[in-house]
Amino acid sequence: MWARTLFARGFRMKFGAQTEYGKLRKVLMHRPTEENKRITPGNKDAYLFRDVVYWKEFQHEHDVFTDLLIDEGVEVLMLTDQLDEHHAHIAETLPNLVYTRDVCMVSNLGAHALRMTYAARQVEPLLMEMAMKKLGIPIAQSIQPPALVEGGDFVWLNKETPMMGFVTRSNEAGVMAVKDKLLGEGAVKEFVAVPLPSWRVHLDGAVMVMSPDIALFHEASLGLFPAYVYNEEGVKLQYLRDYLEEKGVEIIEGNDTETRVFGANIIGLGNHKCVSYEWNERLIEILDDRGFDVLTIPGSQLSIGGGGPHCMTCPILRD
Repeated sequence: MWARTLFARGFRMKFGAQTEYGKLRKVLMHRPTEENKRITPGNKDAYLFRDVVYWKEFQHEHDVFTDLLIDEGVEVLMLTDQLDEHHAHIAETLPNLVYTRDVCMVSNLGAHALRMTYAARQVEPLLMEMAMKKLGIPIAQSIQPPALVEGGDFVWLNKETPMMGFVTRSNEAGVMAVKDKLLGEGAVKEFVAVPLPSWRVHLDGAVMVMSPDIALFHEASLGLFPAYVYNEEGVKLQYLRDYLEEKGVEIIEGNDTETRVFGANIIGLGNHKCVSYEWNERLIEILDDRGFDVLTIPGSQLSIGGGGPHCMTCPILRD
């Protein structure tokens, strides 16, 4: 395990989450409350929701997910518990904040407070930065204009290689900002920037690294454009499938329907355990055949917000 330890206020705080499959120790989440009553047929697009949700069921499904993580030994921290009363109230008016992954990334350098594309989410990184400071995690980076970076665009191949999607929610300036920080300070050895088609929201909806040698992959999302592979030697162009297969990764194909309902948006817990929406039946069976223990949660309401289990967790510490 490689994680930084910070000494502050008499306690030790470990942080660093640079894999998708190492043992998940600690996450930051946001429990939805009545904020989802704000979503109407007239404003759902402004709020980035697919449709109106029933807030009590949305909350119940999130509670089921949270309880599962706790039962699996994950320390779950709630965002509003890390904020003062005023800012906790603000957080409880923001429907998209349930998808905490998008707002912050915690590398071995510290917390990267990101910068969101749409007005519905633009205040969220400031709240996340407040929370990280309260937890004693240093702010390694705060993304500034013109850069745009959303956390759903990060999928770690391994602790030395992040893949970052861009074009739709993250932009090229965002790629440069994060690449220069991570490569420049030696937190990673290679950085893979993946251009996405206009209809693909985030990278973690199209590819997920399940273990050092297995990844879920949606060809229609990822096979259109070559990726940029940056390292100390410079940059080269390579299609992501070829890059992964060159690294010895077996590709498990996802279909269009699975991608629509967040089939690849799975959160790894470590030791070949992971969490998926329950309707992801074909991929669950494939993963089960390869030795994975796939735990399932309902998501009839959660998915309407536009995210899956991976989106709803901001990992703070992984082995």
